[in-house]
Amino acid sequence: MAAGEDERRTLGRADRPTVLAGQPSLGFQPIVDLGSGRLLGFEGLLRWNHPTEGVIRPQLLIPWAEANGDIVALGEWVLAEGCRQAMEWPSSVQLAVNCSLVQLRRGVASSAVATALERSGLPPDRLTVEVTEHSMSEEQAVGELRAIAAQGVQLAVDDVGTSWNSIEVLRRLAVNTIKIDQSFVNGLESTEGINRMVVQAVVHLAHSCGMAAVAEGVESAHHAAIVREFDCDAAQGYFFAPPLDAENAAKLSNVPGLRFPLEGPGWTEGDDWPFRGAHAESPQHGDVTGGGPGGRQADGIDLVDLVLDKEGEPESRPAHARGEAPPATPAVPTLGGAPGAATPPAG
Repeated sequence: MAAGEDERRTLGRADRPTVLAGQPSLGFQPIVDLGSGRLLGFEGLLRWNHPTEGVIRPQLLIPWAEANGDIVALGEWVLAEGCRQAMEWPSSVQLAVNCSLVQLRRGVASSAVATALERSGLPPDRLTVEVTEHSMSEEQAVGELRAIAAQGVQLAVDDVGTSWNSIEVLRRLAVNTIKIDQSFVNGLESTEGINRMVVQAVVHLAHSCGMAAVAEGVESAHHAAIVREFDCDAAQGYFFAPPLDAENAAKLSNVPGLRFPLEGPGWTEGDDWPFRGAHAESPQHGDVTGGGPGGRQADGIDLVDLVLDKEGEPESRPAHARGEAPPATPAVPTLGGAPGAATPPAG
Protein backbone atom coordinates (compact mmCIF):
# COMPACT_ATOMS: atom_id res chain seq x y z
CA MET A 1 0.00 0.00 0.00
CA ALA A 2 1.29 3.48 -0.92
CA ALA A 3 2.37 5.82 1.85
CA GLY A 4 -0.45 8.26 1.06
CA GLU A 5 -3.03 5.49 1.35
CA ASP A 6 -1.58 4.47 4.72
CA GLU A 7 -1.91 8.06 5.93
CA ARG A 8 -5.50 8.34 4.75
CA ARG A 9 -6.46 5.06 6.35
CA THR A 10 -4.87 6.16 9.64
CA LEU A 11 -6.76 9.46 9.64
CA GLY A 12 -9.88 8.39 7.73
CA ARG A 13 -13.31 9.00 9.22
CA ALA A 14 -14.25 5.32 9.22
CA ASP A 15 -11.48 4.32 11.60
CA ARG A 16 -10.28 7.63 13.01
CA PRO A 17 -8.09 6.87 16.04
CA THR A 18 -9.14 8.17 19.46
CA VAL A 19 -5.58 9.40 20.03
CA LEU A 20 -3.10 9.83 17.19
CA ALA A 21 0.05 7.92 18.10
CA GLY A 22 3.45 9.53 17.65
CA GLN A 23 4.64 13.10 17.95
CA PRO A 24 5.14 16.23 15.84
CA SER A 25 8.37 17.56 14.41
CA LEU A 26 9.43 20.56 12.36
CA GLY A 27 11.51 20.50 9.21
CA PHE A 28 13.20 23.78 8.30
CA GLN A 29 13.42 24.63 4.59
CA PRO A 30 15.83 27.43 3.60
CA ILE A 31 14.47 30.60 2.02
CA VAL A 32 17.13 32.02 -0.29
CA ASP A 33 17.74 35.54 -1.60
CA LEU A 34 17.71 35.34 -5.41
CA GLY A 35 20.08 38.24 -5.83
CA SER A 36 22.93 37.08 -3.62
CA GLY A 37 22.23 33.45 -2.66
CA ARG A 38 22.18 34.50 0.99
CA LEU A 39 20.13 32.55 3.51
CA LEU A 40 17.21 34.76 4.56
CA GLY A 41 15.49 32.31 6.84
CA PHE A 42 13.70 29.01 7.21
CA GLU A 43 10.08 28.00 6.91
CA GLY A 44 9.09 25.61 9.69
CA LEU A 45 7.18 22.74 8.08
CA LEU A 46 5.05 20.53 10.34
CA ARG A 47 5.22 16.74 10.20
CA TRP A 48 3.70 14.06 12.44
CA ASN A 49 5.88 11.01 13.04
CA HIS A 50 3.60 7.98 13.42
CA PRO A 51 5.17 4.83 14.95
CA THR A 52 3.81 2.48 12.26
CA GLU A 53 2.73 4.63 9.31
CA GLY A 54 5.81 6.88 9.22
CA VAL A 55 5.55 10.59 8.48
CA ILE A 56 2.04 11.99 8.11
CA ARG A 57 2.11 15.06 5.90
CA PRO A 58 0.41 18.36 6.81
CA GLN A 59 -1.97 18.08 3.85
CA LEU A 60 -3.68 15.25 5.76
CA LEU A 61 -2.71 16.07 9.33
CA ILE A 62 -4.05 19.65 9.43
CA PRO A 63 -7.62 18.85 8.22
CA TRP A 64 -7.72 15.93 10.68
CA ALA A 65 -6.58 18.14 13.56
CA GLU A 66 -9.11 20.82 12.59
CA ALA A 67 -11.96 18.31 12.48
CA ASN A 68 -10.85 16.67 15.73
CA GLY A 69 -10.55 19.90 17.69
CA ASP A 70 -6.76 19.79 18.08
CA ILE A 71 -5.54 22.43 15.67
CA VAL A 72 -5.20 25.17 18.33
CA ALA A 73 -2.87 23.13 20.53
CA LEU A 74 -0.93 21.91 17.49
CA GLY A 75 -0.54 25.47 16.19
CA GLU A 76 0.67 26.64 19.60
CA TRP A 77 3.29 23.89 19.61
CA VAL A 78 4.51 24.86 16.12
CA LEU A 79 4.94 28.48 17.19
CA ALA A 80 6.63 27.59 20.48
CA GLU A 81 9.02 25.03 18.99
CA GLY A 82 9.81 27.13 15.92
CA CYS A 83 10.67 30.19 18.02
CA ARG A 84 12.75 28.07 20.38
CA GLN A 85 14.80 26.64 17.51
CA ALA A 86 15.21 30.06 15.85
CA MET A 87 17.10 31.23 18.94
CA GLU A 88 19.90 28.88 17.81
CA TRP A 89 20.33 30.85 14.57
CA PRO A 90 22.10 34.17 13.92
CA SER A 91 19.89 37.22 14.41
CA SER A 92 19.81 37.88 10.66
CA VAL A 93 18.00 34.58 9.97
CA GLN A 94 14.19 34.69 9.99
CA LEU A 95 11.60 32.08 10.97
CA ALA A 96 8.35 31.60 9.04
CA VAL A 97 5.49 29.45 10.37
CA ASN A 98 2.02 28.75 9.05
CA CYS A 99 -1.15 29.72 10.87
CA SER A 100 -4.44 27.86 10.39
CA LEU A 101 -7.61 29.73 9.45
CA VAL A 102 -9.29 28.01 12.42
CA GLN A 103 -6.82 29.67 14.81
CA LEU A 104 -7.62 33.04 13.26
CA ARG A 105 -11.39 32.47 13.37
CA ARG A 106 -11.26 31.53 17.05
CA GLY A 107 -9.26 34.64 17.89
CA VAL A 108 -6.41 32.73 19.54
CA ALA A 109 -3.59 33.20 17.03
CA SER A 110 -2.33 36.57 18.26
CA SER A 111 -2.14 35.41 21.89
CA ALA A 112 -0.30 32.23 20.81
CA VAL A 113 2.23 34.38 18.95
CA ALA A 114 2.73 36.63 21.97
CA THR A 115 3.24 33.64 24.28
CA ALA A 116 5.75 31.95 21.96
CA LEU A 117 7.79 35.13 21.60
CA GLU A 118 7.80 35.82 25.33
CA ARG A 119 8.83 32.30 26.33
CA SER A 120 11.53 31.94 23.68
CA GLY A 121 12.95 35.46 23.77
CA LEU A 122 12.78 35.67 19.96
CA PRO A 123 12.50 39.29 18.76
CA PRO A 124 9.14 39.84 17.01
CA ASP A 125 10.73 41.13 13.81
CA ARG A 126 12.43 37.75 13.29
CA LEU A 127 9.08 35.94 13.05
CA THR A 128 6.87 35.77 9.96
CA VAL A 129 3.37 34.31 10.25
CA GLU A 130 2.10 32.83 6.99
CA VAL A 131 -1.61 32.56 6.18
CA THR A 132 -3.45 31.41 3.08
CA GLU A 133 -4.92 33.83 0.60
CA HIS A 134 -8.42 32.68 1.57
CA SER A 135 -7.85 33.86 5.16
CA MET A 136 -7.72 37.45 3.94
CA SER A 137 -11.42 37.46 3.03
CA GLU A 138 -12.78 36.82 6.57
CA GLU A 139 -13.30 39.74 8.95
CA GLN A 140 -12.41 37.80 12.12
CA ALA A 141 -9.21 36.52 10.53
CA VAL A 142 -8.18 39.98 9.34
CA GLY A 143 -8.69 41.33 12.87
CA GLU A 144 -6.35 38.67 14.27
CA LEU A 145 -3.77 39.41 11.60
CA ARG A 146 -3.82 43.09 12.55
CA ALA A 147 -3.25 42.08 16.19
CA ILE A 148 -0.31 39.90 15.14
CA ALA A 149 1.21 42.68 13.03
CA ALA A 150 0.81 45.13 15.92
CA GLN A 151 3.29 43.00 17.90
CA GLY A 152 5.99 43.73 15.30
CA VAL A 153 5.63 40.33 13.61
CA GLN A 154 5.81 40.15 9.82
CA LEU A 155 2.95 38.75 7.76
CA ALA A 156 3.13 36.65 4.61
CA VAL A 157 0.29 35.48 2.38
CA ASP A 158 0.76 31.94 1.08
CA ASP A 159 -0.44 30.34 -2.17
CA VAL A 160 -1.10 33.66 -3.89
CA GLY A 161 -2.40 33.20 -7.40
CA THR A 162 -5.05 30.62 -6.54
CA SER A 163 -7.59 33.37 -5.77
CA TRP A 164 -7.65 37.08 -6.49
CA ASN A 165 -10.33 38.20 -4.01
CA SER A 166 -7.86 39.45 -1.41
CA ILE A 167 -5.96 42.11 -3.35
CA GLU A 168 -7.67 45.05 -1.63
CA VAL A 169 -7.07 43.53 1.82
CA LEU A 170 -3.42 42.91 0.92
CA ARG A 171 -3.09 46.58 0.16
CA ARG A 172 -4.75 47.73 3.40
CA LEU A 173 -3.22 45.18 5.76
CA ALA A 174 0.43 45.32 6.81
CA VAL A 175 1.51 42.34 4.70
CA ASN A 176 5.26 42.12 4.12
CA THR A 177 5.57 39.14 1.78
CA ILE A 178 3.56 37.43 -0.94
CA LYS A 179 4.39 33.78 -1.66
CA ILE A 180 3.68 32.45 -5.14
CA ASP A 181 1.87 29.12 -5.12
CA GLN A 182 4.14 26.25 -6.10
CA SER A 183 1.63 24.93 -8.64
CA PHE A 184 2.42 27.93 -10.83
CA VAL A 185 6.16 27.64 -10.27
CA ASN A 186 6.09 23.93 -11.12
CA GLY A 187 4.29 24.79 -14.34
CA LEU A 188 6.92 27.24 -15.54
CA GLU A 189 8.52 24.55 -17.71
CA SER A 190 5.24 23.97 -19.52
CA THR A 191 4.87 25.25 -23.08
CA GLU A 192 1.66 27.00 -22.01
CA GLY A 193 2.14 30.62 -20.98
CA ILE A 194 -0.52 30.95 -18.24
CA ASN A 195 1.84 29.96 -15.41
CA ARG A 196 4.44 32.52 -16.46
CA MET A 197 1.75 35.18 -16.72
CA VAL A 198 0.51 34.43 -13.18
CA VAL A 199 4.03 34.45 -11.69
CA GLN A 200 4.87 37.74 -13.40
CA ALA A 201 1.58 39.25 -12.27
CA VAL A 202 2.08 38.23 -8.63
CA VAL A 203 5.64 39.61 -8.58
CA HIS A 204 4.41 42.88 -10.10
CA LEU A 205 1.56 43.04 -7.57
CA ALA A 206 3.93 42.49 -4.66
CA HIS A 207 6.41 45.12 -5.77
CA SER A 208 3.64 47.63 -6.56
CA CYS A 209 2.40 47.25 -2.97
CA GLY A 210 5.89 47.49 -1.48
CA MET A 211 6.04 43.78 -0.62
CA ALA A 212 8.56 41.04 -1.30
CA ALA A 213 7.73 38.15 -3.63
CA VAL A 214 8.84 34.62 -2.71
CA ALA A 215 8.52 31.67 -5.09
CA GLU A 216 7.67 28.29 -3.54
CA GLY A 217 8.46 24.90 -5.03
CA VAL A 218 11.60 25.88 -6.98
CA GLU A 219 12.87 22.43 -7.92
CA SER A 220 15.21 23.00 -10.87
CA ALA A 221 17.80 25.40 -12.22
CA HIS A 222 15.26 26.31 -14.90
CA HIS A 223 12.70 27.31 -12.27
CA ALA A 224 15.33 29.37 -10.47
CA ALA A 225 16.40 31.12 -13.68
CA ILE A 226 12.83 32.05 -14.64
CA VAL A 227 11.81 33.47 -11.26
CA ARG A 228 15.05 35.44 -11.16
CA GLU A 229 14.27 36.74 -14.66
CA PHE A 230 10.89 37.91 -13.34
CA ASP A 231 12.63 39.81 -10.48
CA CYS A 232 11.29 37.56 -7.75
CA ASP A 233 13.03 38.44 -4.50
CA ALA A 234 13.50 35.03 -2.86
CA ALA A 235 12.68 31.37 -3.30
CA GLN A 236 12.54 28.04 -1.55
CA GLY A 237 12.39 24.48 -2.82
CA TYR A 238 14.36 21.33 -3.42
CA PHE A 239 16.66 23.04 -5.92
CA PHE A 240 18.27 24.74 -2.94
CA ALA A 241 17.66 22.20 -0.18
CA PRO A 242 15.02 19.93 1.31
CA PRO A 243 13.64 20.65 4.80
CA LEU A 244 16.39 20.08 7.39
CA ASP A 245 16.04 18.85 10.94
CA ALA A 246 16.61 21.35 13.73
CA GLU A 247 20.24 20.38 14.33
CA ASN A 248 21.30 20.70 10.70
CA ALA A 249 19.33 23.92 10.20
CA ALA A 250 21.20 25.46 13.13
CA LYS A 251 24.57 24.29 11.77
CA LEU A 252 23.82 25.58 8.29
CA SER A 253 22.61 28.97 9.52
CA ASN A 254 25.82 29.50 11.47
CA VAL A 255 28.18 28.90 8.51
CA PRO A 256 29.96 32.26 8.04
CA GLY A 257 29.25 33.94 4.71
CA LEU A 258 26.91 31.19 3.54
CA ARG A 259 25.87 31.49 -0.11
CA PHE A 260 23.59 29.09 -1.97
CA PRO A 261 24.42 28.49 -5.63
CA LEU A 262 21.81 30.07 -7.91
CA GLU A 263 22.80 28.00 -10.95
CA GLY A 264 23.93 24.45 -11.59
CA PRO A 265 22.42 21.08 -10.77
CA GLY A 266 21.18 21.96 -7.28
CA TRP A 267 20.21 19.37 -4.71
CA THR A 268 19.17 15.93 -6.02
CA GLU A 269 17.59 12.93 -4.33
CA GLY A 270 20.22 10.83 -2.59
CA ASP A 271 22.56 13.76 -1.94
CA ASP A 272 23.63 14.43 1.61
CA TRP A 273 23.42 18.13 0.78
CA PRO A 274 24.58 20.40 2.25
CA PHE A 275 26.97 18.15 4.14
CA ARG A 276 28.73 16.21 1.38
CA GLY A 277 32.39 17.06 0.75
CA ALA A 278 33.14 19.41 -2.15
CA HIS A 279 35.31 22.35 -3.18
CA ALA A 280 33.98 25.79 -2.25
CA GLU A 281 35.34 29.00 -3.68
CA SER A 282 34.72 32.69 -3.15
CA PRO A 283 34.77 34.92 -6.25
CA GLN A 284 36.45 37.65 -4.19
CA HIS A 285 38.78 35.67 -1.96
CA GLY A 286 39.49 32.47 -3.87
CA ASP A 287 39.59 29.09 -2.18
CA VAL A 288 38.42 29.40 1.41
CA THR A 289 37.72 25.74 2.16
CA GLY A 290 41.28 24.61 2.69
CA GLY A 291 41.48 22.96 -0.73
CA GLY A 292 40.49 19.54 -2.00
CA PRO A 293 37.43 17.39 -1.32
CA GLY A 294 35.91 17.98 2.08
CA GLY A 295 37.69 21.30 2.52
CA ARG A 296 37.58 23.25 5.74
CA GLN A 297 34.95 22.29 8.26
CA ALA A 298 32.82 24.50 10.49
CA ASP A 299 31.17 23.00 13.55
CA GLY A 300 31.80 19.51 12.21
CA ILE A 301 30.11 19.94 8.81
CA ASP A 302 31.72 20.06 5.41
CA LEU A 303 31.29 23.39 3.63
CA VAL A 304 30.02 22.16 0.30
CA ASP A 305 28.73 23.66 -2.90
CA LEU A 306 28.70 26.97 -1.04
CA VAL A 307 30.35 30.29 -1.78
CA LEU A 308 31.89 31.61 1.42
CA ASP A 309 32.71 35.25 1.99
CA LYS A 310 35.32 35.79 4.71
CA GLU A 311 33.81 39.20 5.44
CA GLY A 312 30.23 37.93 5.50
CA GLU A 313 30.02 36.93 9.15
CA PRO A 314 26.59 36.46 10.75
CA GLU A 315 25.28 39.62 12.43
CA SER A 316 25.35 37.98 15.86
CA ARG A 317 25.82 34.64 17.48
CA PRO A 318 22.90 32.45 18.56
CA ALA A 319 21.72 32.54 22.16
CA HIS A 320 23.64 29.45 23.32
CA ALA A 321 26.90 30.89 21.95
CA ARG A 322 26.36 34.03 24.03
CA GLY A 323 26.11 31.94 27.18
CA GLU A 324 22.37 32.48 27.57
CA ALA A 325 20.09 29.73 28.84
CA PRO A 326 18.07 28.14 26.01
CA PRO A 327 14.27 28.54 26.12
CA ALA A 328 12.27 25.67 27.62
CA THR A 329 11.20 22.86 25.31
CA PRO A 330 7.44 23.10 24.65
CA ALA A 331 5.27 20.18 25.71
CA VAL A 332 4.29 17.84 22.86
CA PRO A 333 0.54 17.99 22.18
CA THR A 334 -1.60 14.85 22.32
CA LEU A 335 -3.90 14.71 19.31
CA GLY A 336 -7.26 13.00 19.48
CA GLY A 337 -10.04 12.38 21.97
CA ALA A 338 -12.47 15.10 22.93
CA PRO A 339 -12.25 18.43 21.09
CA GLY A 340 -9.70 20.66 22.78
CA ALA A 341 -8.18 17.76 24.70
CA ALA A 342 -4.69 18.32 23.36
CA THR A 343 -2.11 19.38 25.93
CA PRO A 344 -1.07 23.00 25.33
CA PRO A 345 2.65 23.73 25.21
CA ALA A 346 4.23 24.61 28.50
CA GLY A 347 6.94 27.17 29.00
